[in-house]
Amino acid sequence: MSSMFMSGAWRAFAAAAFSALLIPSAFAADAKDKPAAQAAMVPAIVIVDLPQILHDSKAGKSVQATLNQESQAYSKEVARQEDDLQKMRSDLERQRTVLSPEAFDAKAKAFQQHFQELDRAVQTRRQGLQAAYNEAMLKVEKAALDIIGTIAKERGANLVLAKQATILQSEEAEITGEVLARLDKSLATVAVNVPKGDGEAAARPPAKEPKKN
Repeated sequence: MSSMFMSGAWRAFAAAAFSALLIPSAFAADAKDKPAAQAAMVPAIVIVDLPQILHDSKAGKSVQATLNQESQAYSKEVARQEDDLQKMRSDLERQRTVLSPEAFDAKAKAFQQHFQELDRAVQTRRQGLQAAYNEAMLKVEKAALDIIGTIAKERGANLVLAKQATILQSEEAEITGEVLARLDKSLATVAVNVPKGDGEAAARPPAKEPKKN
């Protein structure tokens, strides 16, 4: 398998990526002998791990904590309704021998209807929570991208690479930690628009992080 990774297109990609990282230093030595216009075209690269920033940021954690609280609360409510359905089913089974076929069928249909309604409600709630999470995290991502752009401008960078797309990189080019620090300072929390039971959304204040012992 190792030979597959180092063959064909992968080897070409690895060589190109490695060469791209060396371009600034390779051109720096003779930049004085080149025209200013050509020297300006030399890539100035910064590298950032955006998924790590979104995961580790205070704002990202607050969004996840809020959704976890909502999910746990709703799971308790669903468990209560499932218990009610189980009792309804048990009662129906006990009444099978004493009810007329028509009466039993009517109660069986009622039970099935309750079950389907609960299933639809659970699916709708899951979709609503996922949409609320996506909406909130987009706010965190936008703030992070704005900071990335600011840092790139401050460093005179004309190319920003995702860390996941690089094989080798210098520590000087890595800006993930700096972006995370600035993001935590400017956006520590994000309100989450959690859907109500009727489908409407209600803004939830950011959940407090659990105290560390």
